[in-house]
Amino acid sequence: MYSYNARIRYSECSSDRQLTLPALINLFQNCSSFHSEDAGVGIDYVAERDAAWFLLNWQIDIERLPSFCDRVKVCTVPYEFKGFYGSRNFWLEDEKGNIIIKAASLWSYMNIKTLRPMRPDDGQIERYGLGEKLDMDYLPRKISLPDGLAKREPIEVRADMIDTNKHVNNGQYINMAMALFEQDEPEPAAHPMKRMLAEYKKSAVMGDTFCPYTGRHDGRYYVCLKDGDDNINAIVVFEQ
Repeated sequence: MYSYNARIRYSECSSDRQLTLPALINLFQNCSSFHSEDAGVGIDYVAERDAAWFLLNWQIDIERLPSFCDRVKVCTVPYEFKGFYGSRNFWLEDEKGNIIIKAASLWSYMNIKTLRPMRPDDGQIERYGLGEKLDMDYLPRKISLPDGLAKREPIEVRADMIDTNKHVNNGQYINMAMALFEQDEPEPAAHPMKRMLAEYKKSAVMGDTFCPYTGRHDGRYYVCLKDGDDNINAIVVFEQ
């Protein structure tokens, strides 16, 4: 298990003084990145092998979101490596050690030149180590889209969306989805977020344009981001 202590900053909060989902994603991403760097298998290590870990999906279950100035502990543990896949849990603890947010994620180790999956070497897996799988209600990784989603205005990829892999960072998809959700839900605090799901299907790069589709179905708000050829880049689902 790897962890670091953090304090919720003003810049990470919404108008109701609670941590935003995009900021939560950043905390979790930072935690796994710090873990990789401290284990000696960080950005330079994978770059030397023309490789990178690509996120395939998120499931984030929220009991409550921390508020401005709260002190929290951000935790992560990889619990399974199988072929070119890696599974990793995240969670957030409050000052009393209570787990207030749980998350599950699946990653694929990819050759960044061929964009084909490859197996991580045994040394990398050994340095990460394996921990116990977090107790939570794991949902299917694949997300089924309902019919009748409405087409929204296109979104162009900006330079600030690109990460060190030269692709749109996975957190940016959550930013875009959240912005669309908030346009349709002017008072999101009235119905607190309980769960977020995300499935990543196709990378996007500088110069690409997203075609968003949104809609509600069975208590869920769906955001589907497609490219100009109608291929799905990502699906994000919010449950309140």
